[in-house]
Amino acid sequence: MVPQSANRPNVYSKKVLLIDRNQPTRDVRASVLRSRGIEVQAADSLHAARFLWQPNLFHFILLDVRRHLPGEALEFYERVRTASPKEHFVFLVGPPAYLSLTWPDDVTATEKEPQQWAETIKRFLAAA
Repeated sequence: MVPQSANRPNVYSKKVLLIDRNQPTRDVRASVLRSRGIEVQAADSLHAARFLWQPNLFHFILLDVRRHLPGEALEFYERVRTASPKEHFVFLVGPPAYLSLTWPDDVTATEKEPQQWAETIKRFLAAA
C-alpha cells in the first residue's frame, strides 16, 4: 500500500461504482481496482447503477459512456451531480485518451485491450 501524503488523497480506501455493459472488460477493470485495495461495486447497466448508487456513498463513479445511449448516460450523470456534487465521475471513453474527468464531447465505440486499461488505471491512481 502506498503511504498517503498531506496533499494527496488516499485512493486506496475509496469506494468505486463501475458501470460497464461488457462483462469481460467490467470484470478486468474491477479486478485491477480491487487488486489495489479499492472497494468496487460493478453494474452492467445504468438501471443497475441507479439501484446501487446512493448520495455520497462512492468516491468515484467510473462510467463507460461508449456502451450507453448518450442521453441516458448524461441523464444519470446529471442526476448524480445534482444530488451529490462531491462525487467524482471518471468517463471511460476509449483511445486515444482512455479517461476523461469531464463529460466527453466525442464518444467512440472502440474497444481497448485489458492490459492497456490496467496501465491507464495505474497512471490514474498515481495522479490522484
